[in-house]
Amino acid sequence: MTPPDSGLAQTAKRLQAAVQRETELARRGAITELAAAGEAKQAAFAEFRLACQAGPHNPIQRDADRDALRALLTATDENANVLAAVRATLESFTTRLRAALECAVHPGTYTPQGRDRSHMPAARIDASA
Repeated sequence: MTPPDSGLAQTAKRLQAAVQRETELARRGAITELAAAGEAKQAAFAEFRLACQAGPHNPIQRDADRDALRALLTATDENANVLAAVRATLESFTTRLRAALECAVHPGTYTPQGRDRSHMPAARIDASA
């Protein structure tokens, strides 16, 4: 008979579920739902930290704790990789968008030969663009 999960194993599993939910939303590109999932992950992490500090942990539960922590580490590694990919995608999009906006707002005025006679920005782009 296997012993029931300890408090540490249970909170690790809840944190793992929250991390996996965030990972799935990030993979799907569900950006609007991602903030709520991140908050749920933070709440689960706070609970997990309390469980870690609660010690001493029951030696009978050591294998269950170890298995739960190993699964949590695997899930968090995957989460970090997916979120890094999302961040890189968003940064790339922002860079391309800024370049397109720069082209649109800096038309300049040109002579019939095509030379830039006077360059006057049509608009100003800042961090809000």
